Amino acid sequence: MSVSGVVAERRLAVGTVAVGLWVAVAAWFVIVGSDLMWVVALGDVVRSGGGVPSSLPFASAPQAEWHNPIALAQVLFSAVHGLGPAGLASFQLLIVAVTLTVVLAEGRRLGGGEGRGALVVSLVVIGASVHLVIARLPSLSLVPFVVAMAVLRHQHDRPSRAIWWLVPLFIVWGNLHGGVLVGLAVLGVFLVASPGGGPLLRRVGVGAGCALTFVVTSAGVHTPAYYISALGNEAAARGTDLWARPSLTHPLDVAMIAAAVVLAVLAVRGRPPLWEWLATAGLVLGTASAGRHGIWLLLFLAPAAMRAREPARVALAPVAARVVAIVTLVAVAASAAAAFTVRGAAVGPPGSEVVDVVRKAAQGRPVLASEPLAETLAQAGVTVWAANPIDAFPRDVQASFLDFLHDGTVPDDPDIALVVVGADAAPAVERGGDWTPSLRVDGYVLLTPAP
Repeated sequence: MSVSGVVAERRLAVGTVAVGLWVAVAAWFVIVGSDLMWVVALGDVVRSGGGVPSSLPFASAPQAEWHNPIALAQVLFSAVHGLGPAGLASFQLLIVAVTLTVVLAEGRRLGGGEGRGALVVSLVVIGASVHLVIARLPSLSLVPFVVAMAVLRHQHDRPSRAIWWLVPLFIVWGNLHGGVLVGLAVLGVFLVASPGGGPLLRRVGVGAGCALTFVVTSAGVHTPAYYISALGNEAAARGTDLWARPSLTHPLDVAMIAAAVVLAVLAVRGRPPLWEWLATAGLVLGTASAGRHGIWLLLFLAPAAMRAREPARVALAPVAARVVAIVTLVAVAASAAAAFTVRGAAVGPPGSEVVDVVRKAAQGRPVLASEPLAETLAQAGVTVWAANPIDAFPRDVQASFLDFLHDGTVPDDPDIALVVVGADAAPAVERGGDWTPSLRVDGYVLLTPAP
């Protein structure tokens, strides 16, 4: 039976099952990474009535002028962390599940079949595994990005005033994470190159409304300054850590590139419109500059890779789709519960098992710790010398902290009373001659000034 070109068939929702399977697999690998617990720490300050922090209260190193436009994200992560040790990991799985589900739903709307959907979802997971199984602040951009891209594609096919919904979406997104800049860039391409933007007045209005994200945040008019400092920090200048460029010697980067190529080939078969070509080119350039941007390229290409050449749409029978969705949800929840039970502390903040030992050894004095342990200590109330976000510090402090993380060089600061690093990094600190191991616990080494 066909209605408006949509055919309902009783068939297995393979795409939904694929999403469920990958989320279940992620439950056995998900961890809390760097660039997250500092967000929780500042959220704790806000929730305790301390106002919106404009500096890092947990760091002793000299700080630069820093603006804080993401208080909403901080409060959200603080509340989630307060739910229990597995709260952040569980939230990450929820984000991944919603992100993949939106990608699959949009691909189906574009005429993609279930087999193609399962393949596309799998390619996204394989290519972006590091972004999906490591809980970090950028995870808050995943759902807004795929929702915004789905709205844009829908508007390209059927322009309407519904495009105005992007304004509140982008404003909320801008209070969560700087990934909104990627969304704004794609939106700009769409408003210029797609007829879906509608009349000129509407295009200008939507663009201006979404651009309010530069001022409608907890940092107000200082939000652009925050982005400038974040994008120009020392790690970005060096092209290291989270800002490293893709490398063909890194297996995960190779997987990302291979997945992107396959998705691009599949997308080309669906004859994408001009604005998608332009947006893809921009995302490719962004990925080439920093591998962390590859996730946006993959998520943008995924629905396009499911687009059918023919205008007819094939939809699942509603009852069958709901049954599969419910069964999948129950199975994923059970798998996640089992995984978290078996993995125990591994799903909690990294290094939480040594916090009390470090606190006792430091006796209230600053601790220089490796990432992501430094952020865990900071959230637990231990004063650290420096931690993420490094753009909150002057350039020389940023450089000193990165040197410590990379080669074990301890900054020349007499206030540092204790150095804590992983066992594999301890020899590099010892070679400096000024620090000696005093205690080894749970894979970490505590070093104190040499006599």
